[in-house]
Amino acid sequence: MVEHSSQGTSGAAPGETPGAAGEAAVAAELKAAAAAGAPGAYRAYAELLTGRGQLDEALPWWARAADAGDADASRTLAICHKDRGDSPEAERWYRTAADRDGGCAFGLARLLQESGDTAGAEEWYGRGAALGSVECKTNGAVMLAARGEWDTALERLAEASAEGDGVATRTRQVIEAILADLADWSETLAEAEADGDPEAAYEALRDLLDPDRKGMFDTYPHMVAEAEALYARAAAIGSAKALVDQAILVARDDSRWEEAHALAERAHALGYDGAAYVLGVWSEERGELRAAEEWYRKADDADDGHIWACFNLGLLCKRQRRLDEAERWLRATGVDEEDPDPFDESEERIVTALEDIAAIRADPARQPPEEWRERLPALAVLAEEGGPDAWFDYADALDRLYRLPEAAAWYRKAGTPRALLDLGRMLYEVGGAKGIRMVRYYEPAAAEGDAGAAYDIGRIHDEAGDKRTAEVWFHRAADLGHGRAAWWLGRTSEERGGDPQQAERWYIRAARAGLTPPAFLAGRSMVRRGAHADAEPLLRAACDGDHMEAPYWLAKALRGLGRPEEAESRLRRAVEAHPRVLRQYGGMARLDLPDPRLDLAEVLVELGRDEAAGESLAEVFAESPRHRTAHRLAGGIARRRGDLEAAARHYEEAAEHDPDGEAGMSLTKIRALLTHVTHPH
Repeated sequence: MVEHSSQGTSGAAPGETPGAAGEAAVAAELKAAAAAGAPGAYRAYAELLTGRGQLDEALPWWARAADAGDADASRTLAICHKDRGDSPEAERWYRTAADRDGGCAFGLARLLQESGDTAGAEEWYGRGAALGSVECKTNGAVMLAARGEWDTALERLAEASAEGDGVATRTRQVIEAILADLADWSETLAEAEADGDPEAAYEALRDLLDPDRKGMFDTYPHMVAEAEALYARAAAIGSAKALVDQAILVARDDSRWEEAHALAERAHALGYDGAAYVLGVWSEERGELRAAEEWYRKADDADDGHIWACFNLGLLCKRQRRLDEAERWLRATGVDEEDPDPFDESEERIVTALEDIAAIRADPARQPPEEWRERLPALAVLAEEGGPDAWFDYADALDRLYRLPEAAAWYRKAGTPRALLDLGRMLYEVGGAKGIRMVRYYEPAAAEGDAGAAYDIGRIHDEAGDKRTAEVWFHRAADLGHGRAAWWLGRTSEERGGDPQQAERWYIRAARAGLTPPAFLAGRSMVRRGAHADAEPLLRAACDGDHMEAPYWLAKALRGLGRPEEAESRLRRAVEAHPRVLRQYGGMARLDLPDPRLDLAEVLVELGRDEAAGESLAEVFAESPRHRTAHRLAGGIARRRGDLEAAARHYEEAAEHDPDGEAGMSLTKIRALLTHVTHPH
């Protein structure tokens, strides 16, 4: 009777906590109000669904709110579609309210700016500022500063700062500091110019190309022109070093590559060995391996040699399996292999490279395969007599033998999308070329529908920090059936937060390509939303792929399907794997990991095997004597066997950490029963 009355007053359905029942009632009430078109109900119900991660269900209600004139709903819809990679739909929703809402104007301007439409972005930043958006005023000012309109930008930032925008305040301070530095550099340089001192001129500008200032050039591209002009002045009085730095700035613009190369060559002709080193780096980044080697050798021919030219030349030889040469160049740096300076990162890199050469010598799998050496002469004859296919075959053989410069020449001669793709991959993945420089070799294959090429382009942009372009290419690759691209998109959806449904869809597509981790992620997502039958095959596939966390979630699915006997065996596997799973996560993340021993105890209780359940809980208590869930389960076992005092002790311990939860309610019932037993009517 005590249990019945307590449960009946809670208003919860069997197996449902009062809190969950209350949430369900609120949701039902909001849904009914939204369906009836009650004022504000569209937004309220959409917010509730979004908070639950049910974005698919929320979007139509956000759309109704937007159609009813809710500008914030338009902005929310745009953000959701942008996060899902649908920029056209995002732009459409921003435009529905951008002419009357500063937030939508700001979102539209940013979207246009990210897509390269600077004119459109400036227009909408301006219109948003007129609507009162301080963010629009700040970002519009930054765009003005980016092209060198410093005074106007500072005025706008001062206005935004006065309106309370902290970003505007900090940005204004940064720009003022940049302009002050520019004035100082120019003044110090003028003194060196007056003295006709090339070395002093270069020293006056030494801080300008500090790596920490790279962000300055990225955010304010006009600074490139300002800096270039200063270096040109220093070069004009004879500083070859300044000429090289001027070339580095010019080289930021691909359309001025020939100009940059000519400036560096002039510096080399003036006797500066650093110019040859820079030319070597540029050649290597562009996949021009023979030219890179020539320039590195010229840099090393200087009186004292050039340590980084030696190092890069050593790596270049190592990649081509010219191991004796590689060792010689690396040792020419003068590093003490037996006792390198532990505080010198360069020495550590050199020693690591030498150790890798030793590892290559000891590993036949990392050496040129003898079978391809034997096949090479015949392939060379066919290449001399044949066409693109024969040229490709010969290039492929040279590639396998690490004869990279020769392979590159024959890949280029073949010229087919397949040959260019292999050329790009060889130069980037083996030859040391810069990925972004190699994208042009991947594009013909991607245009023909090669999913792997599209994925590689996305990966290159991702590694370069260009997430937006990467996402575009991963979408293309996923649409062509590439599993890892779909996996990346799913992970990105999860990281952005609030859209587990979109992430799950991508994980399913990745799982169809045979990838184990996405199969697990999709299955886990389904279990969390109660789709146990859909989750089962995915989690079985993940278990077959030896995913360590999959057995636990498969057991959850099986329990949801009413199959506790099968769940038990999976949970025992999960218990075995749990120590290894824990090692994969950091300290805080471990706290969120479920302990399969607790689930195993629950299943054993469900199967009527209380003693075995107690053994599982004993392991938990040995590590965590005050574990709330373990005490709650132990209390249930004690209660079932009639030991009300033991049950009360366990529930008291559990309720101490969660007084409003299930343990607290159970404790109330147990105390009532104990009172009834101790003081019967």
